Amino acid sequence: MSVVVEFTLPSESFPFGRSTSGDPSVRVQLERLVPLNESRIPFLWVTGEDFDQFERHLRESEVVKRVEAVTRLGDSILYQTEWYTDKETFLNGLSDQNGAIMEAHGNSTWSFTVRFPNHAALTGFHQFYQAHDFPVHIDRVYAPDETSRTEYGFGLTPEQRDTLMMAVENGYFSVPRGTTLDEIAKEVGITKQAAPERVRRGTETVLRKALIGLIAEDFESEDRG
Repeated sequence: MSVVVEFTLPSESFPFGRSTSGDPSVRVQLERLVPLNESRIPFLWVTGEDFDQFERHLRESEVVKRVEAVTRLGDSILYQTEWYTDKETFLNGLSDQNGAIMEAHGNSTWSFTVRFPNHAALTGFHQFYQAHDFPVHIDRVYAPDETSRTEYGFGLTPEQRDTLMMAVENGYFSVPRGTTLDEIAKEVGITKQAAPERVRRGTETVLRKALIGLIAEDFESEDRG
């Protein structure tokens, strides 16, 4: 049975963290890792103000081969980066134990949610980070079906999913609109102030996941071709 572990790790304790923690006002979210021969391609959603400073800091890192801004969505930029796998021990350890990163974000401290295929793989990860003196702090370990907060496809929370489904089914995104946010709020049972925020965040989450999926698939297809 698969097992999920949530943990934190100081950025200064591993190369990837050091490379992405130059500006305290910037929040970095690791979306997807694509292995490629001697490199690894992390896709990063970066939210902040000074993207130039973030890029400079990233390019100066000895573990980074290449940085490219792919697209912008609101106040966030999606970066495609290429890293030397032999210089990023921590992420290699996760990969070696078949750990699938479900969520990872941070700046001075990184928070990870990782799914392992079984408890043996989690034990292997535990032995790995202890052997390499990584100061991992385990916050939670659980089976995927033990949490009521399990995310739906595209990373939506149950509340976001219900609200977006209501919006779609009632024609909120149609032209002309078939309903209003006030009516959606009433149907879902939330305040009029909460409805716009939930729809906006849910829509942005779906767009982010869809964009990164399409871009990563194109990248992998080009590499195979």
